[in-house]
Amino acid sequence: MLRRRSACRFTKLIVTVVAFLCFFVVYQEPNGIVDIFYWFYHSYTLLSFSHRIIILNVSSATIPHSMAPPYPHPYKFLINQPEKCQGWNPFLVLLVTVESHDVVSRNTIRETWGDLNNYKGIDILRFFLVGSSPVMTRALQRVLEEESAKYGDIIQQDFFDTYSNLTLKTLMGMEWVAKFCPNASYVMKIDSDVFLNVNQLVHHLSHLQPSAHQNYLTGLLVSYTGPVREKISKWYVPMELYPGDTYPPYPSGPGYVFSGDMARKIYQVAQEIPVINIEDAYIGMCLYRLNIPPTRSPKNFFNGQKVGYNARRFCNVVTVHHYEKDDLRNVWLDFWDKKTQLC
Repeated sequence: MLRRRSACRFTKLIVTVVAFLCFFVVYQEPNGIVDIFYWFYHSYTLLSFSHRIIILNVSSATIPHSMAPPYPHPYKFLINQPEKCQGWNPFLVLLVTVESHDVVSRNTIRETWGDLNNYKGIDILRFFLVGSSPVMTRALQRVLEEESAKYGDIIQQDFFDTYSNLTLKTLMGMEWVAKFCPNASYVMKIDSDVFLNVNQLVHHLSHLQPSAHQNYLTGLLVSYTGPVREKISKWYVPMELYPGDTYPPYPSGPGYVFSGDMARKIYQVAQEIPVINIEDAYIGMCLYRLNIPPTRSPKNFFNGQKVGYNARRFCNVVTVHHYEKDDLRNVWLDFWDKKTQLC
């Protein structure tokens, strides 16, 4: 009876604390309730996973798997911009992953945070990373080639542009920097549905310690998560590709930044590790093999969930997920109009 009463009291205490936290967070910041659930989720996974990290070598993966695209593989550049870095050393290279058919998102970014005319005195390059469209191939290829001729910001290789090939798209960006822009100080990989505060990012990078000029990668760090084994999930990873229970810590895929030398190091080590279809977890695997842990970023710099727009709040963020097309354009116009007074 005593044990039952103690358990009941403990349960009531937990429920009370959770209720109070939820009320406080919702009252102070409606979007913050998501952080509460993430905290409990990560606490649960911390207790439940056995933390086995097992990364295969390419030679170990002797049985081809449909979930693993061929890699290493001599993918060819169909559209390239090899001359963009010649003769200068950009401070920041923005690599935007976007679907090959999504012209609207590319134009929206060119006219909002990706408009390089907004950042006078800062050497920045912007590129869109695309694959080859599996449908309407010839027509869409003509559109991409015309876009490239007009803007000079398309990079494309000959793998299919699908969700499961996002890892290949990111590795293509790493390869491009390693081969054609090795003197870039920093590189950011970012998805097309993300708000990016370039000024805040540049300010942060400009004030890093000298040690962050190499072996540096940061973003919204994810720890104590493991592979999804349900075959119906789009995040399914088979045991044959990743037999471990837990992924190494990794930066959440919507946006992360790294020192320029990391592009070469990640690209090179990726030749040794079988590719999985979870792009950000794969980057964590590469970092683990390199023995270079990701750096924790300042709180709320990188936001994995959508945060309600507030101009003053957005002055102090680097990324906010789930802003694209008209939504991104409307937020950006208001933010850019107010930033001088507020930021």
